[in-house]
Amino acid sequence: MNLLKKAIAATLVAVGLHAMPAVAKDIDQVGRAAYVNALKDKRVIFIPLSQGMDLNQAWTTVWQRHAARYGFKFEVRDPNMDTAAGIRALQGAIAEKPDVLIVQNPDVQTYARALKQAQEAGIKILQINMQSITQTDSYVGNDWIEMGRLEAGELARTCLKPGAPSGKIVWLAGVQTGAANIYMREGINQILAENPGLTLVSDQPADYDSEKARQITETVLQQHPDLCGIMGIWDNAEIGAGAAVQAAGKQNQVTIVTNGAGAATGCDSIKKGLLSVIYNFNAPTQAEIAAQQISEFLQNPQRPAGSEKTVFFGPITRVDKDNATGRNCWTLDQLK
Repeated sequence: MNLLKKAIAATLVAVGLHAMPAVAKDIDQVGRAAYVNALKDKRVIFIPLSQGMDLNQAWTTVWQRHAARYGFKFEVRDPNMDTAAGIRALQGAIAEKPDVLIVQNPDVQTYARALKQAQEAGIKILQINMQSITQTDSYVGNDWIEMGRLEAGELARTCLKPGAPSGKIVWLAGVQTGAANIYMREGINQILAENPGLTLVSDQPADYDSEKARQITETVLQQHPDLCGIMGIWDNAEIGAGAAVQAAGKQNQVTIVTNGAGAATGCDSIKKGLLSVIYNFNAPTQAEIAAQQISEFLQNPQRPAGSEKTVFFGPITRVDKDNATGRNCWTLDQLK
């Protein structure tokens, strides 16, 4: 009986070995070799507004990680909020003709002609979060009209309910010619038209500057002590508004709603009572979506630049004191 068991076991082992695929060195995941070869040694250049912003740091960290894993070359040309330097960086990149160019536009017009030139030169272009009037191969970022509707809708619910101090609200704009500003204002206008009880008592650009936001808010509170709400365009700027509201002792009266990249600093501002609600567009998620677009460009070199134009609006999460934690509050160390 033992001999029979041994014979059966030996047969099973032999059958198992025969059924195994080729040795490990010959195994490759379907499509992986083509993917790696398509990305290897390709060149991607990113021209941001400024690397001093949390969202830019998140995007760059994610793209650097992808570049290190799959062998493409990733470079940042930082104009540091200088539009003239940005134009020079863009023209220089066009002359070098990278495989992919990623651009964060300062406004809808400044880079429009250069983007068209880059497309005509055969460079594939991804615009990230801030659009130009020139549409390129891809845009990945916010639906800014929706963002305007979300923020204004938040204040409509707060400032039109029974017991609200008033229907008076403020819009702390960014750069007024920027795509985010233009499209957000359209969304805000829609909510204002739908809610005639809301009154926009101030519409001034804070230029993404927390000190300007503080000064504007101080002045408005003096003029309208019954102010109910403030809308903003970037959480790091609106902390200035929050500081002004706290200094006036009106943190329980004035609701401050803004949007942001989802960094831990935004969550900290909520916990400190400087901000009430952040509509979080999660920059690391945007970066991963953009990385997919980059890999698609590189895997399809036969597709002419500008021949297909796509748009992807990323997800938005409402964050307040109840969920200002975990994945809604990333740090750069977590992304590396």
